Amino acid sequence: MSADLTSYVCELGLDDHREYLLGIARPCVEILTAKARVAKGCSKFGGKPDLPPEFEWPHHKAGPYRFIGQVNLADVPKGPHGLPTDGLLSFFYVHAEEGESFPDYVRVFRFDEPDTLRPVDPPVAVRLGGTVVVKFQLGADVPDWPCGEAVKKWPVSYEQHDAYWQLRRKLHPSDRYLMGYPHNNTLAFDPTPGPGWRSLLTLGSDDDLEWCWHDGDWLVTFIEETRLRAGDFSLIKSVAG
Repeated sequence: MSADLTSYVCELGLDDHREYLLGIARPCVEILTAKARVAKGCSKFGGKPDLPPEFEWPHHKAGPYRFIGQVNLADVPKGPHGLPTDGLLSFFYVHAEEGESFPDYVRVFRFDEPDTLRPVDPPVAVRLGGTVVVKFQLGADVPDWPCGEAVKKWPVSYEQHDAYWQLRRKLHPSDRYLMGYPHNNTLAFDPTPGPGWRSLLTLGSDDDLEWCWHDGDWLVTFIEETRLRAGDFSLIKSVAG
């Protein structure tokens, strides 16, 4: 696992729990802002998605989906995270003024040949926020402070709550990452749909990108392990809150 995790654990006075935390750590991919121009097929948030010529913009019952961003999988460093090594993932979500969430709140499309894609203007209703090019860095993640009955089995004392919170902040300085554990402090429950599901993309709210996940919280998305191994992103579950 990441050497950063080990050093942060020691730095924050959590060394008594080092072996436990390293044992439950999961690989993740941190998403960082890149100083680069927007180019066709690049990894980015906001702006115009790169789509196949025949692609029809997705719609839900309240209108068009809003483009979140795209991940060119060739940009992601190879590692134990489980993501495919090629293709482009395009993320969309339901942008509705009433904040309603339903099963298809987030949709993900995988395109196998990024070089054949072209930039497409979003519908006017969802043409919002800025654009930022991103890059990726391998990392490690530990879960949020547990909720409910899970607290009874949690070895880290409540006196170390603030130090543990700082640990997760150090692991995720950008509030954006792939895989790892979902962020669920504001939800007061573990939003993972069930056994066999893995966290896919976690995003904090962002004023520049005009992301406000239910009062400025987090968007967390999940994929089944079997679908991830198959490179199938057609069924995604999510929680915004």
